Amino acid sequence: MKLSSAYEPADYESDIYSLWEKAGVFKADPKSSKPHFSISMPPPNETGSLHAGHAIFLTLQDLMARHARQTGKDVLWLPGTDHAALAVNALMEKRLAEQGTSREKIGREEFLRQTREFVSQNRGNMNAQIKAMGSSVDWSRARYTLDEALNRCVNETFVKMYDRGLIYRGHRIVNWDPKLQTVVSDDEVVYKEEKAPFYTLQFGPFQIGTARPETKFGDKYVVMHPDDERYKHFKDGDTFECEWINGKITATVVKDEAIDPEFGTGVMTITPWHDHTDFEIAERHGLEKEQIIDFDGKLLPIAGEFAGQGIDEARPKIVEKLQAKGLMVDIDENYIHNVAINDRGKGVIEPQIRLQWFVDVNRPAVEWKGQLRSLKEVMRAVIDDEDIRILPTRFEKVYFHWIDNLRDWCISRQIWWGHRIPVWYKAEERYVGVNAPEGEGWQQDPDTLDTWFSSALWTWSTLIDQDLAKDFSLSLEDILAHSLDFQTYHPTSVMETGWDILFFWVARMILATTFMTGQVPFKTVYLHGLVRTEAGKKMSKSDPEGNVDPVEIISEYGADALRLALISGVSAGNDQRLGKGRIIASRNFCNKLWNIARYIETNASGDLSVDPEPKTVADHWILNKLSIVQASINRDVSGFKFGEAYDTLYHFIWDDLADWYIEASKAEQNQSVLAYALKTSLLLAHPFAPFVTEAIWQQLGWGNTVLAAIEQAKLPAFDQAASQEFEDVKEIVTEARRIAKTLNVPKPDMVFESEPLVAQNKELILRLAKLGSVREVTKGEGLRLTSINRVIWLDIDKTKARDHADKLAERVKAVEVNIANLESRLANKSYAERAPAELVGQTKAQLKQEQDALERLNEELAEFKALGGL
Repeated sequence: MKLSSAYEPADYESDIYSLWEKAGVFKADPKSSKPHFSISMPPPNETGSLHAGHAIFLTLQDLMARHARQTGKDVLWLPGTDHAALAVNALMEKRLAEQGTSREKIGREEFLRQTREFVSQNRGNMNAQIKAMGSSVDWSRARYTLDEALNRCVNETFVKMYDRGLIYRGHRIVNWDPKLQTVVSDDEVVYKEEKAPFYTLQFGPFQIGTARPETKFGDKYVVMHPDDERYKHFKDGDTFECEWINGKITATVVKDEAIDPEFGTGVMTITPWHDHTDFEIAERHGLEKEQIIDFDGKLLPIAGEFAGQGIDEARPKIVEKLQAKGLMVDIDENYIHNVAINDRGKGVIEPQIRLQWFVDVNRPAVEWKGQLRSLKEVMRAVIDDEDIRILPTRFEKVYFHWIDNLRDWCISRQIWWGHRIPVWYKAEERYVGVNAPEGEGWQQDPDTLDTWFSSALWTWSTLIDQDLAKDFSLSLEDILAHSLDFQTYHPTSVMETGWDILFFWVARMILATTFMTGQVPFKTVYLHGLVRTEAGKKMSKSDPEGNVDPVEIISEYGADALRLALISGVSAGNDQRLGKGRIIASRNFCNKLWNIARYIETNASGDLSVDPEPKTVADHWILNKLSIVQASINRDVSGFKFGEAYDTLYHFIWDDLADWYIEASKAEQNQSVLAYALKTSLLLAHPFAPFVTEAIWQQLGWGNTVLAAIEQAKLPAFDQAASQEFEDVKEIVTEARRIAKTLNVPKPDMVFESEPLVAQNKELILRLAKLGSVREVTKGEGLRLTSINRVIWLDIDKTKARDHADKLAERVKAVEVNIANLESRLANKSYAERAPAELVGQTKAQLKQEQDALERLNEELAEFKALGGL
């Protein structure tokens, strides 16, 4: 026997992946005549190790890639990693601080050298973990977002957008992190809910509310909705004098529809320099903007005696002064609000107006389908016109809402790691180009580009010819036209990623790719949900009890167990819970498959590649089942219904193949069908559990790899009528088992009158139903089987059935009494109104349980009353 007694993943997985790599089965062939299928891997950050988010996308994308190969397609799954500018920069600055130095002390070039060394090691670790998941990616095409060719694409995109007037440099409000001293993107901002005082202040004739009194020194505009009847006697532009924090000021009334009349008093002052909404109001009305807090988080001289103080230090003193001046109306100590935090550096975000580089999303400068449109309009059109479909479709509304509220995109960052902005300055001159200008005295812009700017080019920049990209005598258009991979695999077939980066990455890929290539980046967007703990919490390394570490899971249970646990129950856009219970159940499925293979190896000795020749009704049935299951899995995987596909596979392997066909084969064995059923099952299971299926394939000596023989063969002919006969046998066996178990009668005899199906399958029924005997009689008696329209009895005394039916009837009465009592309790208005809501809820749940139990009891009672005419 070649297969060991137990499947130990660690004994096989690394060798199997090496086998796949040496066989070259992951490599795409753009010259192939097969249909092409392509996926671009969302590049993981180079800052750490594999986490649950990586595991889910690697699993689902590998499932799609392997299945596409099965169905006869040439597949490119392109891998890569992301330089993760802000995250890596933050880590490096922390490391330098721990060493007693800083990036400013060591200089830009040394900082970049050390960072390249750091990420190179991380990249190797991350790639090793991607392999451990079984990812069938084409490593010969692996890309990195700081590759030379990708850097050219980034610069070309910047220059083209600048030339079209889509990229500009200007003063606008941004997310500023005083701790890391850089602008951060919306994606890098997380919100922490906290309780803080909410202050109601007297501002002239108005009362205004704020949680940030330290920003109010420059407030000199009071804003209200133009339709608010309470303030109709105030006109836009009216002015008034009032006492404020540092003395008298002249304030101006502004009418703007951005104000919510239902919130607070319906009136607010604005701080345009430190609030996004306030800034937009000021822009619309041409209002002055004044900075209150500097870029280090300290109050400026406008704050008077509080200048130079940090926010936390100054706030209580400012509140004390407001109270002393009689400007404090009320303080609500239980106000809950969200504080913006930089997810990377953990610094509190302070909105600031800064001179930065932006992408204009509203300027009509994009040629799309013969019309000049804005980037926003193109991003909407590709979904409206169904050039791209989003799954699940409910996220289209979310996408459109984001597009409708999209602001100009700030793309500059004050860090050193990343793509440097391709702009040079000399005195009053500015040069924007793909390469540095000639001549002395030019200084490049010190800022780098937002990571999402380079990631937005991912689907096409990774497909250009790397050698052609080095030739700057060629235009980017020429390079794209002569890049075989781009011409073959773009747009990519599908973009699979998490719903949480629909805006920050998916939408920006649409923005940049349509502009640069005139194509959509992908045809379908499949959004998976977040992977949470068993308790429904977000995975966190700081919470070891709730966290599931993929690396540890693979080491203990194997990659297939992790993959199957993630696929089981997955559905587009919905979060899922992952715990050890699901992982253990998935490991058990792998063991089941292994044990099935061991049995078949033992009992189907000889040439396992012989064409199957069905002989028994069970043979015809399993071949029919295989045809149904194969079609169902193909349909569901192609339709992105991965959880449904696995459910079909699971029940076929566990129920149909193991519990029914293999047991049936013990009565009359057909080695050729056994071997064929195993081989086809391995092919069906391979995209879901590639390691255990390949291990079995190799141990049985079937040659090459599963991937080399992966295309699904046409199923052999089978007899549909014979297959249905086995379904009838199953009905007979299932009812016989249930009756014998319920009445506690071991190995009862079965008798039948002139039933060819039973006569021809005596041994099969005898074995499967665990009977004492099966015999034909002229007149049957006992308990008549009712689930199938055939004349069959179990030779059991009817008294046993009557006794059981009587017990069931007694239980029915008892349950009916319980139901009546519960219904009466709920019908009592006094109980419903006065009892705690939790108690009422428990009563309703108990009633539902009793009603379900009654339904089951009545069904069982009816069945036993039918047996033998009881």
